[in-house]
Amino acid sequence: MSNELLARFQREAERDRLADCSLFLGPSRRSLRELARDCAAILLEARGELSEHPDVVIFDPEELGVRGLQVAHVAEREGAGDSVESALRYKPLRGGRRALLLFEVDRMTADAQAALLKTSEEPPPATHFLLTAADPTPILPALLSRCRIARVATPPQNELLRRAAALGMEDREFLILSQAMGRAEAALDLESEARSDLLSAHRDFQKWLSEPGIAPHWAAPHDGSLAEQRENARLRMSACLGWMAAAYPSSAPEQGLRLDRLAELLTSALAQIGNQITPGLVLEQLVEQVRETVAPR
Repeated sequence: MSNELLARFQREAERDRLADCSLFLGPSRRSLRELARDCAAILLEARGELSEHPDVVIFDPEELGVRGLQVAHVAEREGAGDSVESALRYKPLRGGRRALLLFEVDRMTADAQAALLKTSEEPPPATHFLLTAADPTPILPALLSRCRIARVATPPQNELLRRAAALGMEDREFLILSQAMGRAEAALDLESEARSDLLSAHRDFQKWLSEPGIAPHWAAPHDGSLAEQRENARLRMSACLGWMAAAYPSSAPEQGLRLDRLAELLTSALAQIGNQITPGLVLEQLVEQVRETVAPR
């Protein structure tokens, strides 16, 4: 599917029929990054390292150390570094076209999306925005309407298993991680440390489901920076919900668990983490609350 999309992008570039703003939607954030870079290389007829090309600017949350792009990455702010707005000032230096790549648009703050909507309203001639997102739901409708959307389908299962094996995952591990992420291809985006942590959390969670009276180690706070703690907690809480959904209805409620209540607690914990409440406090509260999911013996 990606090859077909690249071929179509090539044809449109040759005929000068490209949209000012393209949005690539698909289940794998890593694959979308690669696709956007490949399209930028086609657009600019670039050879070699794309990041060194003078007519490309890349805004990648991972490289910037944030979960999602913020207003300062879009609208120019004194002392805030590169921004979309400042990049639009410059004319192409080579070949007559410029490419601005913005990854994880679905993780941008609402204010940043609004700023992008305004900044990209009338881009300079021959300037093209290449955006990526795994989920269109959080994206402002007005921003979506400005984009030509290209959807990237999930590869066949045998291709996914081959890619998982190349990353050192056994089939069962890949299944567990796919359930945790909600999408099979998203499991391939996980870093090695995140994969190991989720697999460990799965063992703890399954053991706790079969013996609800033991301590819920799967909900214990982790070390690291505040951002790392938040991301780790978010991943584990989402994963537990995914594992519960995959196991239902065989999750043995007769063993004393109130699964409906557990799902409510996990969903509430996710919301609190998303609202920037300190993840350690959220998880400590969760550990206390999950005891209420165990029926008196």
